[in-house]
Amino acid sequence: MLFKAIQLVAWSYLATQAFAVDPVAVYDGNGTAKDANITLKIGNGGAGQSGLVEALANAFIEQSIDNGTEPFRVAWYKSDTTQTINYLKAQVVDIGITYTIAAEEVAVEAGIVKAPIYYLFRDHFLVVGPPSNPAKLSESDDTKSIFSKIYAAAEAGNTDPPVRFLSRFDKSATNIKDSLLWIDIGQTPWANPGYHEYIAYPIQALTAAAYLEEYTITDRGTMLSLDEDIRNQTKVFKAASDSEDDPLLNPAHLLIGSQAPEFAQTFTNWALSDNGQKVITDFKKFGEQLYTGAPANKTVDARVPAREPQPQVVIGYGKEQWTKIVRPGL
Repeated sequence: MLFKAIQLVAWSYLATQAFAVDPVAVYDGNGTAKDANITLKIGNGGAGQSGLVEALANAFIEQSIDNGTEPFRVAWYKSDTTQTINYLKAQVVDIGITYTIAAEEVAVEAGIVKAPIYYLFRDHFLVVGPPSNPAKLSESDDTKSIFSKIYAAAEAGNTDPPVRFLSRFDKSATNIKDSLLWIDIGQTPWANPGYHEYIAYPIQALTAAAYLEEYTITDRGTMLSLDEDIRNQTKVFKAASDSEDDPLLNPAHLLIGSQAPEFAQTFTNWALSDNGQKVITDFKKFGEQLYTGAPANKTVDARVPAREPQPQVVIGYGKEQWTKIVRPGL
């Protein structure tokens, strides 16, 4: 509840501020919609840096034009989960791809985004660190054991190199996740003697951790987006599975802004269809698949109050159809 209260206060303040933000990139369907108007704006961090947002945007543009839609372009705004929701609030973006369900539920409750929250794909957190492994982690350790060992070794302070944990410390989904993992072993991360606060986007933060020989958590997409020489300077000690109970699973959710144009729903329908999911599961770096598709139920049980009677409706794109169930608050 405290987290939700803080988020609501922050968003109320930010709603009064003017955003002058330019997109990092604008996609034109690999040239099929060159110089067309920007019709859709997407906010995201890691999947934008890895190239997945570009792959989705280009495929959506090409397939839409093939189906008779007038050419259009899609813009990507680089933003972590907190920034993305702020951008949705300020109508800078139409769609957000975010990773923290508590923040997403607050956004629905505050009317910043429409219900439901859509489950778009599964990313996976990794615990990585220096190959010298001064904390003596084992790949057979569970996540709690890994963080307990990092804490104990940092507290002892007798290793070379010293044991340190790099946190992005930026209210991103990754920062929220590492905070929860520290709290899960009974520690407040900011009181950890080896806790290194490093505010940066995913690729930049992981690069710093590699050069500084520090442990950190990152996502699989970011890891495989690094240059090979930097990747070789860090080692994966634990990787998430697709199990919903895995503390390192990093579900990616799609949010539609409350004032977004109807075209945002058209993109969402496509992204959840077989065509959109194929783009996600086919996306690779260095020959390795970065993401897995959404589970069969592509909506999230957001715990938000029902605003009106909750019908079951059928939505679709082209020949694809599936059921969207808007669930009342629990």
